[in-house]
Amino acid sequence: MLNMNVAQAELDVDALKLMHIGMRLLIEVTFPNGTKSQATSRLIGYKKDAFILIEYPMGRDSGFDKIFLENANIIVRAITDTSFRDIVAFKTKINTIIYRPVKMLSLDMPVNIATHKIREQPRIDTVYTVDINCNGKQCSAKMMDFSISGCGLVIENKEIYIFKGNKINISLSITSDKQAELEGQVISVQAGANQCKVGIKFNQSQLELKKDIFHNSIIETRNNGRFSLSGVL
Repeated sequence: MLNMNVAQAELDVDALKLMHIGMRLLIEVTFPNGTKSQATSRLIGYKKDAFILIEYPMGRDSGFDKIFLENANIIVRAITDTSFRDIVAFKTKINTIIYRPVKMLSLDMPVNIATHKIREQPRIDTVYTVDINCNGKQCSAKMMDFSISGCGLVIENKEIYIFKGNKINISLSITSDKQAELEGQVISVQAGANQCKVGIKFNQSQLELKKDIFHNSIIETRNNGRFSLSGVL
């Protein structure tokens, strides 16, 4: 079970702002007979201190059309697009069903909203081409994002095999005259038809080197007009 930090009531709106309009939600409704049903939905909007609007679950297997939903308990969970990839969760009640202009659920504004950061450090998009060494083989890869604690790689070389738990060395150029080599461990592998996405967790050493890379990535991203990480500078 996640150890969630519960926001104080006066901070609920700030926590809710982590959720953007249209984002995917996972909802769990407890019906009057005690049974529970899960479905996906999307956030439509909210009014401060009043209500939250979400799409009416339309899945054929949801069973919501057969149950009286008003005043039912509902739990809403979402993963945000913030640099920490926050989990936002809250429990409330379904106030009413709205039918126009589209069918949606109106929820009471929750008293508390729980948040949890999935990532240990803020992460920023990068554009590095790197060389990797894993299982005795070398190849080039693209570093798609970077943080002090880890990074994401995309590998298109089909001749190198990488598995969760493998140790990996990553070489890259921080600047034209400064090279860096990072050591880490593979924590996730998503194999596709033409490429493989690999999640890396860095070793705890080399902190100053990783800070240099992170700060340089911010500068490069800002220069390219793609800077979107708030609260770093």
